[in-house]
Amino acid sequence: MATVINNRPSFDILEATTDRDLSFKNYQSLKPVKTGAFVSRISFDFSYSHWQNFTNGVVDDTFIATKQIYGQPLVISFYSKHWHAKGVEDLKQLSALHAQVKASGGNLVVISAEAIDEVLAGLAFDNNLSLNFYFDQSNAIAKQLGVYSDTDPIWNWFAGIDLNVPLLSTFVINTEQNIVFDHNYRDYATALSNETVLSAVRQSAFINNLLLSA
Repeated sequence: MATVINNRPSFDILEATTDRDLSFKNYQSLKPVKTGAFVSRISFDFSYSHWQNFTNGVVDDTFIATKQIYGQPLVISFYSKHWHAKGVEDLKQLSALHAQVKASGGNLVVISAEAIDEVLAGLAFDNNLSLNFYFDQSNAIAKQLGVYSDTDPIWNWFAGIDLNVPLLSTFVINTEQNIVFDHNYRDYATALSNETVLSAVRQSAFINNLLLSA
């Protein structure tokens, strides 16, 4: 009977190593915050490189002061060029709202993760936009408001978008950091209502003025 010789080295369990490249990521669903929710203070970077203002399609160097952002009701909308025509439609509507929001005692800021460049300037000029844009490359604010998720990309919800970008959405936040209006392109069949946005801004501004005069 032949003897089988095993030349393989013996295995020591202590030599086993854990593959650390397979890190676990918690699944975070796209979940926009709703009216009535409290949000911690949104952090803006007030350096000039993060802001671009347009008035009637022309670059406007007027700078938004911190007290304007944190001392008044704030309308926040998210935009990306990857929303194509729908995104442009939203910008036109927001531009029409902009002056009325200010007259009602609030401010309106459009947030985008994309660099503020000549393409945006051309879009503003071609459509005669009057808007304040804020550049948030890390999507920190979109994540805070639940309209961007690394683990639930936007293409899970909409065809034709190849890059993970924030959900088209609009919020009104009062000076107490409460969401008093919310609308997004995923959850609502109806279009954004200008009058409902303005009503939320006026009511928030009125309450804020009462608190300041008390």
